[in-house]
Amino acid sequence: MKPHSFAIRLAIFAVSAILSGIGAAQTITFRVEMSVQDSIGRFDSENDFVEVRGPFNSWAGTTMSLMEGSTSVYEAEVEIFDSGGTEIEYKFFVSSNEFGDLWEGNVGAGDSGNRTLTFEEGGQVLDPAFFANLESAPGAGIEVTFQVDMALLIASETFLPGSDFLEARGVFNNWAGGFELEPIEEGSTIFQGTAIIKTLSLGSSVEYKYVYNGGIWEDGSNRTFILAKESPQTIPSRYFNDIGPDSALPEDTKILFTVDMNGAETADGTPFDPESYAVYINGAFVGTTWWEWGNPPFDFELVDDGSAESGDVTARDGIYSITFQSFAGDARKAEYKYSINGEDNEAGFQVNRVRYVRESGTYSCPTDIFGDMVQEPETLSTAGPIDISGPVDGMVTVSWENPNAILERSDRMAAESWVEVPDSQGKGEMTFPAASPTASYFRLVVP
Repeated sequence: MKPHSFAIRLAIFAVSAILSGIGAAQTITFRVEMSVQDSIGRFDSENDFVEVRGPFNSWAGTTMSLMEGSTSVYEAEVEIFDSGGTEIEYKFFVSSNEFGDLWEGNVGAGDSGNRTLTFEEGGQVLDPAFFANLESAPGAGIEVTFQVDMALLIASETFLPGSDFLEARGVFNNWAGGFELEPIEEGSTIFQGTAIIKTLSLGSSVEYKYVYNGGIWEDGSNRTFILAKESPQTIPSRYFNDIGPDSALPEDTKILFTVDMNGAETADGTPFDPESYAVYINGAFVGTTWWEWGNPPFDFELVDDGSAESGDVTARDGIYSITFQSFAGDARKAEYKYSINGEDNEAGFQVNRVRYVRESGTYSCPTDIFGDMVQEPETLSTAGPIDISGPVDGMVTVSWENPNAILERSDRMAAESWVEVPDSQGKGEMTFPAASPTASYFRLVVP
């Protein structure tokens, strides 16, 4: 009995230690103002339900009730175990008979667009927030014209005008189908459609994408635009997937991706362990599509073994590599992100990096740094002069005038050796150690 009792005491002690670190349950009162949603016909207080959702209820929803003395403010008390100072994400949600499931859009400043609160010990009562941050009815709304060029898909007969259909979907229509676009004139590859947006506040960021035949979406991150404060508004025409007739490779091309994992950490701060963890790449490039996070295909694993097949130069130097074979007609654009152990953990949701294959035959993308989400422009132009001075106290100073320029560094000036300096865009001046076993070369690139 003694060993058994001792085990029980250990278990109780462990649980007590965990709870003491988290703290006792605290009650947070969430409140949301639904008057504007009611006035624009987006919420029916007689038939619809409002919920608050977050990690505290596994994003499954806690039903909110009308606050006493109010006709439009709904509230819910939620008990949360956490420690003081912790940031907690959440959003409000409507289950509507007319509109179906209705989430708020981008209502917070983070990558996810979620609301956030700072957890306080002793309980909290939050001020009412307007659902979707729409504080007043927008009247007639804003007339927004969407445009997309389907030239490449039409030329390849992937999209057939007359039999296939094209839509714009986004937070403005709850990502639902039905808003179809038509050619601006007979025979044109540019499709256009106009929507009246009255469900979002003026000046807010609006996420959207184009989709054809009801289920073939553009790859990668959502598009965004800022809703104008006056009507009408026209979104500039873009190619579907940002890939036009001149954006395809003219011949079969081998493409090398490399990422520096030295000192890498996941988005939640977990350090990379090269002895235990694997590195993968996921995205839309060279004819591939995104694979499901958590289930990484073997063929998408990068290695640091110095093998010629992978394109890795030096074994166990922290630089992981992988080579893909692309084919003539594949897109030059590569939208992707790296992964530790197959999870979406390099950066926030839908925060991807973008590169363009700038040479055919063989091409080595600049070496990425894990967590530095570079987004290359499709075309590079002259960036202007660059000045290097020093050394002073063992440091050289690199300076430039163009505020849009991105600084790149190389140890031998070979095409594949250029590496973008993190956070250099907009800096105008940076310093580097002068003492180095190899030479350092610098150049600027700019949209």
